[in-house]
Amino acid sequence: MTKGFEIRLDPRLKGVSAADVTEQFQLAMAIRNSVDQANQAVIEIRRLKARLSSALSGHVTAANKELLARLTKIEEELYQVRNQSGQDPLNFPIKLNNRLAALERSVETGDAKPTAGAYQVFKELSGELTLRLQELQAVMAQREIKSFLHNSQQ
Repeated sequence: MTKGFEIRLDPRLKGVSAADVTEQFQLAMAIRNSVDQANQAVIEIRRLKARLSSALSGHVTAANKELLARLTKIEEELYQVRNQSGQDPLNFPIKLNNRLAALERSVETGDAKPTAGAYQVFKELSGELTLRLQELQAVMAQREIKSFLHNSQQ
C-alpha cells in the first residue's frame, strides 16, 4: 500500500522558516561536495603515487622524487596522513577535509539559517581547496606525468 505524506517543520521551532532550513540544506550540500572533492583528490593522488612507484621500481630519478614529493605535499594539505590511532588527532593538526567536515557538522546541527560566520569559513576553506586542486592539476599537466600516464595505460 502507498500513502502520501507531507514533511513539515517541527512546530516547536520558533523563528525558523522553511526558507531558513532550505538555505541550511543548500550550504550543507555545498560543503559536502567540497569534502567529496578533497577526498577524491586524495584518492587520485594515492592511485597516481602507487602507479608511479610500481612503474619506477628502483629507477627513481631526481625528477621522479620531486614529482612524488609534490604529490605528497598536496595530499598532506588535504588529508592528515599521520593519524593511526584515536589519540593521533591530539598530536597532528586536522587538515582541509576534516575542517570542511567539521563545518558541515556545525551547519547541520539543529534547524536554523546558517550564520554569516559559517558562510565566511566555507568561503575561506573553499578558496584553500581550489588552490590545492589547482596545484594537483598543475602537476598532472606536466609533460612528464602526461607521458607516463599515457604510456602506462597502453
